[in-house]
Amino acid sequence: MTPAEMPIEHALVRSTVRLSAGFSGAPPTSVGTGFFYKVVEPTANIAKILIITNKHVVRGAEVIHFVLSFATSAADLNEQHQPVGRKDLEIAWPLEGNLYPHPDTGIDLCGIDVTIPVGNVMGTGNQLRMMCLDAHWLPQSIDKKNMRDVEQVLVIGYPRGVWDHHNNMPIARLGTTATHPLAHYQNKREFLVDVAAFQGSSGSPVFSYEAPMFRQADGSFTPGTKVQLIGVVWGIIESSVEGELKVVEIPSSLKQVPVISTSLNLAIALHADAIREIDEQIFPGITGVQHPGTGPTQ
Repeated sequence: MTPAEMPIEHALVRSTVRLSAGFSGAPPTSVGTGFFYKVVEPTANIAKILIITNKHVVRGAEVIHFVLSFATSAADLNEQHQPVGRKDLEIAWPLEGNLYPHPDTGIDLCGIDVTIPVGNVMGTGNQLRMMCLDAHWLPQSIDKKNMRDVEQVLVIGYPRGVWDHHNNMPIARLGTTATHPLAHYQNKREFLVDVAAFQGSSGSPVFSYEAPMFRQADGSFTPGTKVQLIGVVWGIIESSVEGELKVVEIPSSLKQVPVISTSLNLAIALHADAIREIDEQIFPGITGVQHPGTGPTQ
C-alpha cells in the first residue's frame, strides 16, 4: 500500500510517534507526542526526516526514545490491519547535534533530525510503517480564505502516555476549533481546540478533518475526505480549585504530582505554519522556493 493508495486516516495515525526523553542509560523523565515531517531541498533533492514536537518535551534531556515499526512489505496487512511480520525497533537517539529549536523563544516547537535511524532501517530493504508529513499538508491561500470559525479537527497523540503498545499505535480524538484556527488567540501564534489534552499530548498534530464530504471554495460539497495540518498542541487551559483560569504548559514529567486543578477540555495549539521556520533552519532559503500546496484529499 503506497502513500497515494493509503486511506488518509491511516496516514494520519502513522505519522505520529510516542516520545520519551531523559538521560543516557537512565529511565525516561518525560513523555510526549511527535510526528514525522520531511523537509526537501528542491534544487539538490536532499531530504531530512524530522520529528516535530514541543521544546518542553525534550527540555534538559540528552536522548529521546521512540519506536520504529517495519516489515518486508508495509502493504501486506494481516487481519489486525498490521503489516505481516511487523517488527518494532526501539531507538535511543541523541539530541546533541540533531535538535532544531524554533528561533522564537516564545514558540514551543522544535524539530529533531532522525534521518539516520530512519535511513538505517530503510537501508535493510524493509519498509517502515510510517507516514511523513511535509509542507504540502499545510493550508494554502485559498483554504485559509475559506476557513471557518468552527472546523472539525482530528488530534492524534499519546494522552497521559497512553498508547497501543502491542501495535505501536496512537490515540485519535475528534473535536472542533474553539477559536478561529488562523486568528492569533490573545495576540499569540496559537488557537484553541475543544478536545481533552493531558500529559503526553504535547506535540500532538491538529488536523482539520472533513469527511465524508468536504467543502469547496464556492461553498459546494464534494464526496471524500479533506485533511490539513493546522496546529501542534502545546498547552491547556485549566481551572484551579479557587476558580482561577490558568494557561499552562502540558506537563511532560513522568513524576507523580498532586492534582489541584481541573481541565476545561481546551487545548492550546500553535499555528502549524511555524514549522516553516524550522524548515528554514534545515535548508536556508527553502521557504522562498518551496511553497505549500493543497492538502491531501480523497
